[in-house]
Amino acid sequence: MAFTPKRGRPTADQAAAIANTILTAATDIFLSEDYEGASMEAIAARAGVPKSTLYKRFPDKRTLLRAVLKERVASWAPPEQDALLSDDLEQRLRQHAAWMLAQATSVEVRAFLGLVASAWKDPEEAPSRQEVIGYTEMVERLANEIREYGPKRGIHAKDPMRVASALMAMLAGWAGMSGPGPELAGDEAVTFAHTAVDLLLNGSAAW
Repeated sequence: MAFTPKRGRPTADQAAAIANTILTAATDIFLSEDYEGASMEAIAARAGVPKSTLYKRFPDKRTLLRAVLKERVASWAPPEQDALLSDDLEQRLRQHAAWMLAQATSVEVRAFLGLVASAWKDPEEAPSRQEVIGYTEMVERLANEIREYGPKRGIHAKDPMRVASALMAMLAGWAGMSGPGPELAGDEAVTFAHTAVDLLLNGSAAW
């Protein structure tokens, strides 16, 4: 939605259009210049807004990147496919794991992972990195699957979050060792996703 600057206080629609324009400009600048190279001045110029308008909404560059990530992570969410999933925990985890690897190995997600690593670079900021990129949300999604569908398989996990974190660690480790590209969103990613779930549920029997 485009906006036309006008005098006076902007309407709700105009404010939304301004915010959308800023986020679009920020996304372009961050991806083309990286986090360190991007400047608030360049983003304001690309968006066609005064610097004062930009800083009023986003007081610093990291706050702006967080807003960009919130929008992008939402776009990476899985489709509404619950009706297509069975009630079997293994099948559900396989589908979620395969989708997660397909996203994690995409060129776009890899680029944003690099931005996050630059913006939250201190070791103690690891929880923030996981939160802004959607990692924490994905762990919670898997934990909810384990809580809800585990008992139907005779599994009553004492700590679903820890189990979900272990699965995510396997997936993240494989994604981290793989290069971006559409070919990794296909058979190779799906195969590893299924193997990870099989190992989690069946242990050495899956060897």
